[in-house]
Amino acid sequence: MECPAPAGGFVQLSPDRRRFELDGSPFFFTGCNSYYLMTRAADPGLQQQVLEVLDDAKAAGLTVIRTWAFNDGPEWNALQPAPGQFEERVFVGLDFVLAEAARRGLKVLLALTNYWTPFGGMTQYVKWSCERRGVPITDKAQAFYADRHCQDIFKNFLVTITSRTNTFTGVPYRDDPTILGWSLANEPRCEGDYSGSSLQDWIDSTAEFLKSLDSNHLITVGSEGFLGSSTPDLLPDNPYDTMNQGCDFLRNHQSPSIDFATIHLWPDSWLTNVDDERRVQFARRWINCHVDVCTQLLRKPLVLAEFGWKLDGRAAYYDKVFEQVVSHAKAGHAVTGSCFWMTASSAYPDYDGMTVYFRPPTPEVESQNAELMVKNAQPDQQQCAADSLQPSLGDLQSKLQGQISSLQDHARHNNKSVVEVIRHNAKTMHELNKQGKECKVM
Repeated sequence: MECPAPAGGFVQLSPDRRRFELDGSPFFFTGCNSYYLMTRAADPGLQQQVLEVLDDAKAAGLTVIRTWAFNDGPEWNALQPAPGQFEERVFVGLDFVLAEAARRGLKVLLALTNYWTPFGGMTQYVKWSCERRGVPITDKAQAFYADRHCQDIFKNFLVTITSRTNTFTGVPYRDDPTILGWSLANEPRCEGDYSGSSLQDWIDSTAEFLKSLDSNHLITVGSEGFLGSSTPDLLPDNPYDTMNQGCDFLRNHQSPSIDFATIHLWPDSWLTNVDDERRVQFARRWINCHVDVCTQLLRKPLVLAEFGWKLDGRAAYYDKVFEQVVSHAKAGHAVTGSCFWMTASSAYPDYDGMTVYFRPPTPEVESQNAELMVKNAQPDQQQCAADSLQPSLGDLQSKLQGQISSLQDHARHNNKSVVEVIRHNAKTMHELNKQGKECKVM
């Protein structure tokens, strides 16, 4: 199923600021995460993997892809290997991603840094600051927000990326409607700050600065959605006691330069000691309470920017999440779309156990994925041997191969089911857009 591609204008807020619009019509969407596109595109030998992801997204009816626009420090294919130094080859990779997304009518939501250590992010900025000041190096990302040196380097990056001219299209990033918007960071927090002021001050100043550089694109925080003291009655809806994380969903998104809100949804990792039914119940509450806040208090659109589920039960869970988002959208509430985590090319292993493949993985990747599942699900082989009165190596190998074969069959079946659910939801969102456009015409 290939749905009509979105038009080429900028994604904007509706007059009532409760949803997105594209060329004057509602823009509801189903999207995906694929974080590695820039680094893969920087290597000509791997660009086919990027094209595969984009082709599969378009064919499935997806219209938005969320990906990283950063890679800092001593990383493979780093965009910013040193403060203020940018690798042109990697920037060309990001140019390639945007140009190819535009050819397919896809919008791209770009994250600008990371609270977590993969791809450098805030931790790398803190290390650079320590080196510049000649003090012992720390890896505490929470130091990023108030550190003047970190902010000087980061703001220079914002100037660089917004003024970048795409080498394929000749369009400056700040003028490129392919970009849906900028996410200040992936999952920003400030652990230990009960006041929430460190993160809030950074959001206010950074969003205002970014908006001064680029007034065409929407800006969001990129947060998970942890509720804070501005909504005390909703604190029990948090997955755990998050008051020490320095986050406050309503307050963080009230910043004048923040255009829309995001939440993430990870009941698997947030709720470790409950059954799946309780996790699904939590997911429903998490979506509902944030839609209510955005509709009644914030009056800005909400995007479910990340959600995922382990292999077993994934299709049913995705269906429930999509149904929840669609029901709110149909009711006119302030929600505009979702991006599942994640999709990848058939040649990219399922490292986190959350990948949805739109085409069968290569035999090598399929075997590697099954081995990863065995490794993550089973105790150490030595302990297995001890518990089994030390069976022969041949017995262990036979047992392992049987597990891998069974897991491969299981993964194929489950992946096919979840792809069908995604395609159905994408079609539903396209129908909502069509209905909204027809209403406007009438």
